[in-house]
Amino acid sequence: MLRRLLPLAIAIAVTPPAAAQTRATIIPSVVIGGIYDDNVSARAQADAGQMLQVRPSLEADYESPTVTLISLWSFDMQRSNHSALNELDARRHAMFDAKWRTSSLTTWGVGGRYDRTDSPADIDLDAGLLFGRRNAQRFQVTPAVSRRFGQRTLVNARYDWTTESLLNDSRGSLHVARTDLSRQLSERTSVMTGYVGKLFMDSVSEHQSHAALLGWTRQMAEFTTLTMYAGPRWTSYRGVVPEVALTLARDGRTVKGGFDYSHGETIILGVLGPVQVDTGAARITVAPTRKVEFGLHTSASKILTLDERAATVYRGTVVGSWSIGGPYTIAASYSADYQLGDVRRNLFRDDRVLRHVIRLGVTIAPSFSRSFLPPDEAARAKGVSR
Repeated sequence: MLRRLLPLAIAIAVTPPAAAQTRATIIPSVVIGGIYDDNVSARAQADAGQMLQVRPSLEADYESPTVTLISLWSFDMQRSNHSALNELDARRHAMFDAKWRTSSLTTWGVGGRYDRTDSPADIDLDAGLLFGRRNAQRFQVTPAVSRRFGQRTLVNARYDWTTESLLNDSRGSLHVARTDLSRQLSERTSVMTGYVGKLFMDSVSEHQSHAALLGWTRQMAEFTTLTMYAGPRWTSYRGVVPEVALTLARDGRTVKGGFDYSHGETIILGVLGPVQVDTGAARITVAPTRKVEFGLHTSASKILTLDERAATVYRGTVVGSWSIGGPYTIAASYSADYQLGDVRRNLFRDDRVLRHVIRLGVTIAPSFSRSFLPPDEAARAKGVSR
């Protein structure tokens, strides 16, 4: 996460002062689509299913010279040939991200996320482990602060609290404290030093880790950036192990892509204690026109638990979208997941699981936006003194 926080914080710090105009945007939308899943329960013995899914959502954004707020709420209704999957509330999702710039040097932020689903794989964001159909939920809250000293030095501090649970099963929590100092050596190169402390808590045990990190960021070309960090991690459960992350990202006008690798630790639904995860992922998105976009995402994750149970997950997804005009967008995707091994304590182990999912949907999303000036600015614009 530090590799993502560092470029974001630098961008915030060097952003020039905005105009005194304020903008509020509301985007109600609904996605109507069909899903074919050849393994709805994510088991070795596959059982195919078709679903009609309707997803209403509401996005509300606010932007002023000092405050930025992004929020989204949605839920899924679905009907399937499997009666057990017919639900009016199959999934809920809510998120918000707020930033408050108190001065040209300091920016405060807070973010939050809530997910509830009948398919736990949807919210297993780090490992990508396949699950059967069970109710699961996830909460996350993230306050942060960024402070710039001079033109080249930036200090960030951030705290993450995440809790995940399966219905009638285990619950796990992860507390993460991060701080880092970055120094810009040139227009293209920055170095970073930082600390990450983690506390893992569940119903049975408690573990912790502490990592000292050194990082380096280099703008390789106009749209391409390489970020690396590494360092020793002291853990209460496995001694000293390395912490490593690498990101190569391209953010071009028509082609975006990148590669990520990380060797770290996290929590997984239904698994007690911290879990070691090695993940490599590649992605590319091509937008030949303003209305058409294609993407390919692939990843592989190797998972190891405290009691040496292991699993490897391979994932691949092809996506495409076409804005046909007005508020209408057509999107389609195909994804394949293959899992070797099982890190959960199951009576009937599913050591090899293969899953294919095809989605096709239409999004209707009208946007309502209004720009307005603060009272003092509005009065001056009208020639009235306040």
